[in-house]
Amino acid sequence: MLAATPPVPPAELHNIYEGKLDSWQLHESIDNFLERLPPATTSVALCPWIWVANPHRGGQGKSSRILVDEFTERGVELLQQSQQKRGDIQAQNSNKPKGVVAKMLSRESELLKQQITDIAKEKNVIAGKWMLFPRIEDLTRVWRLIAEGTVENRLGSTAKVATDQGGSDSRLICVYTKDFSDTEDVRRVLQELDAMGLVGSGQGIYYKSDAYTYLDIYGKNAAEYGLQASIYSSQKMLASVNSSQSKSTPQRKQSTLDAFCRV
Repeated sequence: MLAATPPVPPAELHNIYEGKLDSWQLHESIDNFLERLPPATTSVALCPWIWVANPHRGGQGKSSRILVDEFTERGVELLQQSQQKRGDIQAQNSNKPKGVVAKMLSRESELLKQQITDIAKEKNVIAGKWMLFPRIEDLTRVWRLIAEGTVENRLGSTAKVATDQGGSDSRLICVYTKDFSDTEDVRRVLQELDAMGLVGSGQGIYYKSDAYTYLDIYGKNAAEYGLQASIYSSQKMLASVNSSQSKSTPQRKQSTLDAFCRV
């Protein structure tokens, strides 16, 4: 008589935000979590963000130390040096055709982008996030889907929603992945968001690295360095996936960082 197959033990869960009042707890249902911290009405005076973490094994990033201060110091130096170089290029080549100068500036911005990426990896500042801006009237529904997807290991490592500061008709939700250069994982999370109906058919959504956030690179100032504030576009990434599927060609396991960059 064959021995009975032993039952598979339940997965061990771990919440990196255990005990934090601004975060989902393992003992909470999503309903209880939303009741305790309703995204639409929780005040910034209580907490600036409401968080939920993926509690599953492998759901979090590397446990190595994130050296934000060291990264930021070196990154700011790079930005200042690159800005000076861009000024020199323009001043020293004012008599050359604009196309020639534009190419020189483009090479400088590509070098800066790579240098920031290298330092970010060296200092383990490698997380990034898809950014959604649901309207207040739809915020609870969207945040519920995001929270459930994160807890159930269908999305990324963590997610957060901005609390109420007053005066805005939309709110920022960030859906994090462990490594901005892991385009396979970034794409996987995007496809899940798309399946949830959260990407939309308009301008889509954009992905920004924490590295750029720490360096205060935003849409209003990114052009000063020849950069884009976001490094991936949902429209371009999904179009690439659809194109690959229609051609029935195998996808590479790891794409280069610029493969899906915003144009």
